[in-house]
Amino acid sequence: MRVRSAGLGLMLLLLLSGLAACGGSGGGGGSAGGAGGGAPAGSIQVGMSEFKFTPSTLQAKSGTVNFLLNNTGTTAHDMVIADAAGKQVAKSELVQPGNQATFTVANVPAGTYTIFCDVPGHRAAGMEGTLTVT
Repeated sequence: MRVRSAGLGLMLLLLLSGLAACGGSGGGGGSAGGAGGGAPAGSIQVGMSEFKFTPSTLQAKSGTVNFLLNNTGTTAHDMVIADAAGKQVAKSELVQPGNQATFTVANVPAGTYTIFCDVPGHRAAGMEGTLTVT
């Protein structure tokens, strides 16, 4: 009986290990910064495609700003935030087509910022917009 009991215990352990490995979120793609359902509440949703942000005019409160970037295009995109002097404030990771990524920027002071994609040629093709922080 002991051998049989140990065998059943081992089978149960393997079954539970397999279930744990199969668990997890079923989000579509995503990235290391967090994806899909993992976006913080109140995140600003931004669509990215060739060659625009939707919406292209964004509003946020000063402090930590969370964006949910959704690449609906056919090529990779990112989002750069630059201040009025053109200095880069923050840059997201590159988001692959069909994926989403959470982009969090801490301590954003009030002001007007330019957002753009810095993949070569994308900004020149019109992929830019404005972020107003109050």
